[in-house]
Amino acid sequence: MADAAVERRLPLHGALLVLTLLTTTWAGMLLARPGLDGGALLSQGLAFSTTLLAILLSHEMGHYVFARIHRVETSLPFVIPVPPVLPGLGLVSFGTLGAVIRMRSPIATRDALVDIGAAGPIAGAVVALPLLVLGLSWSHYQPSPTAGASFWLGGDSVLAIVLHEWRVLHGQVAASSGVLAFGDDLLVRICERWVLGPAPAGQDVVVHPVAFAAVFGLFVTSLNLFPIGQLDGGHVAHALFGEKSRALGRAVGWGLLGLGIFSSLSWLVWWLVATRLVGYGHPPVKNAAEPLSPLRRAVCAAALVLFVLTFVPVPVDSL
Repeated sequence: MADAAVERRLPLHGALLVLTLLTTTWAGMLLARPGLDGGALLSQGLAFSTTLLAILLSHEMGHYVFARIHRVETSLPFVIPVPPVLPGLGLVSFGTLGAVIRMRSPIATRDALVDIGAAGPIAGAVVALPLLVLGLSWSHYQPSPTAGASFWLGGDSVLAIVLHEWRVLHGQVAASSGVLAFGDDLLVRICERWVLGPAPAGQDVVVHPVAFAAVFGLFVTSLNLFPIGQLDGGHVAHALFGEKSRALGRAVGWGLLGLGIFSSLSWLVWWLVATRLVGYGHPPVKNAAEPLSPLRRAVCAAALVLFVLTFVPVPVDSL
């Protein structure tokens, strides 16, 4: 019956995938450097979209494969397309809101919960990392408009915006140029230094679309690893701590709010999604008394390390 339900939805999965390929290609073309002709622009868009979809689908297929291994009834991934531009608003997305699967039956053990929850981000990172290295090998340095700026602390936070606008109003600084800069995580910085070498003074990396899509894929991995509710990190936390994971999730939620106020305004969006749409609750595991195996505890540790390596304190900043 479950397989029949999956087969009935195959046309929907296919249609969403094709639409998302179109919207992410569109986004990649908008993100491409100016001055390219039509063929080169399309090539850049496709490089971005195929890389991003490979990472997102590998993430969700990691969940799907382990859900099937543990006999949890689940759907194939639904990829969610979204237009990258809206009239009057400019670039507002990367052409997709990501991908999801639906699990329709309870998870039997804590070990199974770790397998299903951690498989997605680990699979996505395994695909993203070589694509990141490949994309960086096609990238180069050039003089940076952000020379001397730091995107690890301060950023476009609520307090920073209020202070900046006050200083603009009183003529102390110029208004923002409207240029957006994207922060790097530790893993990206390590790979940049390994592939491209140290950055020359006053220069920054102009990333190839493959590398840019890989960076965004790793950022999505980080978002999912927050230990809140039914996010991937929430699954891992619930397997480790049971009902105590709700208190951990609330503490992390307050931390996200703090990041939005003091570090980067973009965190307020994820705070709303994680705490209001996803929520702090988690369905119980059927055999919750069964302890986690040492292997699954090691997987939990690996998920934590991956979160630290992919976390970006200031995802987006305006210049």
